[in-house]
Amino acid sequence: MFYDERIEKAKGRISRNAIILSVVISAALGAIRLTNILKNTDQSQYLCLVILEAVIILGGSVCLLIGFARGKTRPRDERTVFEESCFYNRAAPVLLKTVTLVFAFFLPIVLHRGLPNGYTDGGFNRILPVLFFAVGIYVIYEFRRNDIYFNYSLMEDEHYYRGVFKNIGRLALYILCLFAVSAISFTLFAVTKEPDRALLSRQLLQIAGYYMTVLPELSLLYLLYSFLEKTSYTSTRRLSRATAISLGITVLLYAVYTLITVSADALAGSQAQAVQAVSAASSLAFCIDFALLIFLTYFSYEYLKVKRNKLLSAACLTVLLSETLTFLIGEAWSGITVLFLREMIEYDDYTVKSLLNAGKTVLQDLSGTADMIGFSLMILALVKDKTIRKANLAVPIGFVVLGGVELFLRTQTGYLEVKIYHSLAEIAVLIYWCVLVACVEKRGTVPER
Repeated sequence: MFYDERIEKAKGRISRNAIILSVVISAALGAIRLTNILKNTDQSQYLCLVILEAVIILGGSVCLLIGFARGKTRPRDERTVFEESCFYNRAAPVLLKTVTLVFAFFLPIVLHRGLPNGYTDGGFNRILPVLFFAVGIYVIYEFRRNDIYFNYSLMEDEHYYRGVFKNIGRLALYILCLFAVSAISFTLFAVTKEPDRALLSRQLLQIAGYYMTVLPELSLLYLLYSFLEKTSYTSTRRLSRATAISLGITVLLYAVYTLITVSADALAGSQAQAVQAVSAASSLAFCIDFALLIFLTYFSYEYLKVKRNKLLSAACLTVLLSETLTFLIGEAWSGITVLFLREMIEYDDYTVKSLLNAGKTVLQDLSGTADMIGFSLMILALVKDKTIRKANLAVPIGFVVLGGVELFLRTQTGYLEVKIYHSLAEIAVLIYWCVLVACVEKRGTVPER
C-alpha cells in the first residue's frame, strides 16, 4: 500500500487520543494503588510499585504539552496539522519504549523487595495489561473505522508474511534488549545486597521466564492479527474470514474457560478452592473479552463498508463501550476492595463487605444489560436491512429470558453454578451469532478495490 497523507493524519489523531487515554487511566488507577501502598506501609521503597503509572502520566503529559504548544505557536493550516500528526505518530512509540525500558529496569528491584504486608493489588506491571486492553481496543476500532491497517505498508507486498516475520524478529530483538536491561539492573542491585545465591538464582529465572512468556504471546497475537488484516484486505465477500475466525476464537476460548469452571466445581474439595481455581484462569476471561471486541470491530467495519447502517454502528459501539468501561471500572473496584481488605478480615465488617459485593454485582448486571441492548439493536438493524429474517426479532426476548433465569438461579444455587450457567448461556448466544455471520456472508460480494 502506498504512502497516504490521510492515513498519517488519522494515525496522528488516534495516537494523540491513545496517549490521553493512557494518562487518564493511569492517573485514576495509579491513585488507588498509591493510596493502597501508603495505607499498608510507611516505607518509601515500595513507591516503586507505581513507577510505571508515574512514567506514563509524566511522559504522556509532556508529549501532550509539546503537541499542544506546537499547534498554538504556528498558523493552523494543512501543513501544521500534518506535522502535528507526524509528531504524535513519533511520540506514541517513544512513550511506549520509555515505559517498557523503565519496566525492564525496575523488574529485578521489585522482585527482590517483594510486596508490603497487606498489599494484594497485583504486581507493579498491572497497568500494562489494563492499557493493552482498553487502549488497544480503542486503537483497533479507530483503525478499522478509518480503513487503516497496522501493516498497511506491507499490504500490497507479495511477500507479506515475510515482512510480518521480520517485524516479529525485530520484536524479539527488542525484548532481548529489555532482558539485557533487566540483567544489568539485577547485577547492579544484587552487588549492593547480601548475596544469597539461591534467592538470586530464583529471581533471575523469574525474570528470564517472564520474557520467555511475553515474546511468544505477543508474537502469536501479532501474527494472528496480521492474518486477520490480510484476510480482510483481500476478501471480496461481504464478510471476510477474519470476522468468522475472530468469532470462532471467541467461542473456543469461552468453551475452554467454561470447561475449567465445570472441572473446578466438580473436582475441588471445597467451594473456596473451586473459586480460587476459576480465578486463576482470569487471564483467559481477559482474552475472551478481547477476542469478542475484535470480532465486533471487524463485523461492523466490513458490513458497514458495503451498506451504511447507523443503528448497527451504534449497537456495536454500545457493546464495545460497555465491555471496555466494565473492565476499567472493575479494575478500579478491585483496587477499592483491596483498600478495605484488612478491615474486612480483622473486624469482619459485614456492611462494607456487602456494599462492595453488591457494587460488583450491579456493575456486572449493568454491563450485561448494555450488551443485551447492543446485540438486540444489531439484530434489529440486520432485519431492517433485510439481511436476516424477521423471525430473528424473537431472539431479544430469548436474551431477556436467559437473564431472568440467571437472576432466579442466584437465589437458589451457589456462585460457581451461576457462573457455569452464565458461561453456557453466552456460548449459546455466540453460536447463534456464528449462524448469523454465515447468513450475512452469503448475501453477496463487495466491490473490488
